[in-house]
Amino acid sequence: MKNYSIFFVFILFSSIAFAQTKKSFGLRLGINYSNISNTGLDARIAGNGAFFFEARFSDKYALQPELMFSSQGGKASNATNEDLRIDYLSIGLANKFFIIPNAGLHLLAGPSFDIDFENNPIKLINGNNDSNVTPFDLSVFAGIGYEFPFGLILEARYKQGLIEIDLFDFDIFSDSTDRNRDEAFNGTFQYSIAYKF
Repeated sequence: MKNYSIFFVFILFSSIAFAQTKKSFGLRLGINYSNISNTGLDARIAGNGAFFFEARFSDKYALQPELMFSSQGGKASNATNEDLRIDYLSIGLANKFFIIPNAGLHLLAGPSFDIDFENNPIKLINGNNDSNVTPFDLSVFAGIGYEFPFGLILEARYKQGLIEIDLFDFDIFSDSTDRNRDEAFNGTFQYSIAYKF
């Protein structure tokens, strides 16, 4: 009974704290500059877009869950390689730390769970996957941004994948000259503009 009481009090205080936060929604669009380490591929430029919800808990901290589309991969560096395009649906959780209270300059960091559109886990289970790329990635990101008083936000981040994209040993990088299968990870610079309602 004591454990239930502690859980109830925790939920109650969490609900009160969340109710007192300043909440807002927003949209973000931007450009990715992505590559995959140790594959012989060049960087690829593509797009990203996100819908986010921000809960501002204080003048120095906000928590921002995100649902993002992120096109990543690498571009063929010669005729023997092929371009590798990986389109992810990403679920992220950004922690925003405002350097100066009530000012727009902030640092951000957090985790992201990325699901490959083309080679998603459902297709993998059904045996319908057309790609040899690992169907998901776990990433961490960090960056800096500036938020204007009227809701416009400029932001730059770096997102690092933590799961090797040839996890199941399909040898998709067998033609690369500097191949190290155990170190083929996503790495993406993201530059974006957002508006918070």
